[in-house]
Amino acid sequence: MTDTRYAFEQPGVFARGWHIVALSQELPLGGVKALNYFNEECVLFRGEDGKAVILDAYCPHLGAHLAGTGSRVVGNTIRCPFHGWQFDCTGSCTAIPYASKIPDRARNALRVWPIVEKNGFIAIWYDREGGDPNWDLPDIPEWNQGEWGDWRFNRTIIKSHGREIIENIVDAGHFPSVHGGIPLQFDNVFTPYSVSQESRIQPDINLPMIQPRGIDFDINAARQERGAMEADGWGVATYHGPSVMYYYTTLKGPEFSYASWWLNYHTPINNEEVELVSGVIVASLTDEPLPKEFYDTYPISAIAAFGSDVEVWETKKYRNDPILCDGDGPINKLRKWYERFYLPRSQEAWEEPARVISSVRDV
Repeated sequence: MTDTRYAFEQPGVFARGWHIVALSQELPLGGVKALNYFNEECVLFRGEDGKAVILDAYCPHLGAHLAGTGSRVVGNTIRCPFHGWQFDCTGSCTAIPYASKIPDRARNALRVWPIVEKNGFIAIWYDREGGDPNWDLPDIPEWNQGEWGDWRFNRTIIKSHGREIIENIVDAGHFPSVHGGIPLQFDNVFTPYSVSQESRIQPDINLPMIQPRGIDFDINAARQERGAMEADGWGVATYHGPSVMYYYTTLKGPEFSYASWWLNYHTPINNEEVELVSGVIVASLTDEPLPKEFYDTYPISAIAAFGSDVEVWETKKYRNDPILCDGDGPINKLRKWYERFYLPRSQEAWEEPARVISSVRDV
């Protein structure tokens, strides 16, 4: 029997909270998308009223997949490709093309998943106990405003667990080995539904980064060619709940200065896989516009940053009682915070709203 220390070590148990399942740009009017998360099959569609809806995937009639070949949106309903039954945003059948009466059991026959659409993404609320959402994802007011624009993103499926990914938010020690940078400042703030990292990382071209797959050039050779950066970089990354991270960062350099939002999220597919997505929007910090090509090349930074971590996540072994040192950051505190999203609500143990732990001080 496996020795478990935390609730998130139990197979088949997924974190309660908001999980992003699509970007808004991926679901046009009349769009249909099959979803496969939390060992569940769902269907996402957008009716002519513009509202996104997520229902259980299989028709209660004879079990056809509502996002299967031949499926389509009719008005504000999803039409089953097998017999043409139509289901609305309440999960009720509203029409059967060959029947004079809709069976009583066909009303509210499909589970409707709580969702929110904001900031250019669609998020689903998951709670195996069936409870309603009790906290919200914050706004990103810059999204799709002026030069900020819409997300440029990369999506991949990796063999890992959310517990590995979320530890990055407090792991000060991995920056020199994985990302080629030295933490000059690294502070963590915990609240009941979020954990933040405020950091200043000094790039050092003498510290090689881990080369991520999918990047078609040698990132370390590129860093050497570019040389040392004389730039002031700062950022705040915040996990809002167990899987959605916003990262606001600024960089002031000799050539140009910019601010950017990164949207990084990982949504569990099953016990062994998560969907990992990195999205970026960026804008100039000055009155001078950024070079046009920068908008195309900068998103590679987000892909590469997480890509270096992926190389470790997919091959590491989870230690539930690790040997830690004083420079590691508050990893055990993070694990206790993360565990609460896996425990029944009746067992949640909340702490005081805000405590700051400084792992690294300014030098």
